Amino acid sequence: MSDELALKLNDFPAKGYVIAPAGYGKTHLIALAVKSSIKRQLILTHTFAGVNSIKTKMIALGVPSSKYQIDTIASWSLRLCLAYPKTSGWKIEHPTGKQWSKLYDCCSGLLKKQFIRRVISVSYAGVYVDEYQDCSDLQHSLACALGDFLPCRILGDPMQAIFDFDEGKPVDWTASVYPVFTCLGQLDIPWRWEKAGEPKLGAWLKDTRAKLEQGQKIDLTNGLPQCVKRVYTAPEYLSVKQYNSLLGLLGHNESVIALHGGDQESKNKTHKLAQRLAGRFSSIEEVEGKALHSFVKKLDAAKTIKEAFTLVLDFAKKCFTGVSDALTAGTKKGQVAKQTKATKYPLVLDAANAYLQDPTTARLKAFFLEIKANPETSVYRRDLLYRFFNVLKIHIDGVGANISEAANHYQRNMRHSGRPINHRKLIGNHFAGERIGI
Repeated sequence: MSDELALKLNDFPAKGYVIAPAGYGKTHLIALAVKSSIKRQLILTHTFAGVNSIKTKMIALGVPSSKYQIDTIASWSLRLCLAYPKTSGWKIEHPTGKQWSKLYDCCSGLLKKQFIRRVISVSYAGVYVDEYQDCSDLQHSLACALGDFLPCRILGDPMQAIFDFDEGKPVDWTASVYPVFTCLGQLDIPWRWEKAGEPKLGAWLKDTRAKLEQGQKIDLTNGLPQCVKRVYTAPEYLSVKQYNSLLGLLGHNESVIALHGGDQESKNKTHKLAQRLAGRFSSIEEVEGKALHSFVKKLDAAKTIKEAFTLVLDFAKKCFTGVSDALTAGTKKGQVAKQTKATKYPLVLDAANAYLQDPTTARLKAFFLEIKANPETSVYRRDLLYRFFNVLKIHIDGVGANISEAANHYQRNMRHSGRPINHRKLIGNHFAGERIGI
């Protein structure tokens, strides 16, 4: 069906959509459709990780690079508006927060100009928008504006619309997509699990999706695939049960994502559980990175070196277990301490003293690297720590007048590049807005 549907997408002259659940071959379909085209196609998605995924598939299927340009919606819109600042009314090179919503509105207005339509029509013969469930209403308006003068094929699954990047509410397919776009097909084979040798899991997920789509309840007591387990326990024993359940999943090298029920207020429970497991499971941060941004703002505002170092130690304890055991008594008090015969870890002491004597970003990074390398410590919030290391690198490389500005720069990049997490055992919250990138 993929070959036929790919040709249908390529030939379709107007606005059309394909329902494409995760793992059903959506990227493969886009690549096949573009391969069958004669002229260049514009492919838009949400993150640079998505861009790389599509590009990798294009290369694997031998699609000539002359047939496509792949970009994020944000980057493409920003570049177009900055190319015509007077007409678009847009001059901000590095948008933040709600400025992105204004940008998409400006870009939609720009796309109504006839000379802009002629420019874009010369460049592309059609448009594909990937992961459409992650589009906001404003991004949907932008796609519709493109579809008014170019074939516009969108792909996604309305049942996966759980992410929100503060660019407006997610598009309502029933109200905004179905009345405007023509249904071109639906992918119906869960290839990801077929290829992984777990066809029963794929079939169960497909059946479960269908039930959810119809508003039915899911039966987690009967008919589960062997690899799916439901663990229930009374609330008073929940913490112990969670701990023991996760310990039982450490004996193999497969990836495990444990989802802790609850909203954002429950987030600290995932951190505490990862801490109790001494980092053998790593807790995932929310997209906004509130803990990191709160820390760097306080660090920049610290009036004394001792105050700054106290903040540094508090933050280190949010990333590692065993921090206190790696430090001397003087270091814990924020003092430059002398090495004695009783000093257990002189390298940590030297790094702490170096920062206390000259609190530069490079010395702060060196201190955290020594903590990370110490045998007394274990990282249990890897996501938080590695974001912090990235922020430090950005500041060391000269971006940002202070660490807070470097953190804002990193956050802007991360919203489009995603966040690679290489640890194979993860704990996260299951709530709208949580994004896990592996």
